Amino acid sequence: MDEQEQQKLKNYVLWLLGRQEYSKKMLIQKLKAKGADETFIEKLLAWCESLGYIDENRYCESFLRAQINKGLGLKRVLSDAGNKGVDRARLIQLVETQEIDWFELAQQAYLRKYATTPEKLDYKEKAKRIRYMMYRGFSYEEIDFAMQAATMGE
Repeated sequence: MDEQEQQKLKNYVLWLLGRQEYSKKMLIQKLKAKGADETFIEKLLAWCESLGYIDENRYCESFLRAQINKGLGLKRVLSDAGNKGVDRARLIQLVETQEIDWFELAQQAYLRKYATTPEKLDYKEKAKRIRYMMYRGFSYEEIDFAMQAATMGE
């Protein structure tokens, strides 16, 4: 790689980081897709870290905030973390330090999708709603709480 290509890749990484937070894993994937070699990637990312452009803790926090704002449950957050290069142990530790009411989140997600809920749901409709909420990453207890709260009209 010549100096011009290296400068282009450096500018590319700075442009990416200027738009949003990225994990090291995601940046490595993007740089490899651009044809960067391993040693240059390591050197570039170490430089970015030394200047504070890459911070895994900061990325983990922004990832968790974004997932919660989407109305996703803990199971889905942990599942998506692997795809985005978030350290699972760091994420679990962060979740434990935050005061997140997963039951409240489940209720909000349920009401957003199912604003009107009849008193009695038939089996098929109830199963459909439970599947939807499980896909969103909520536990059965959280789903049950959300469904009961919706039928009570809270």
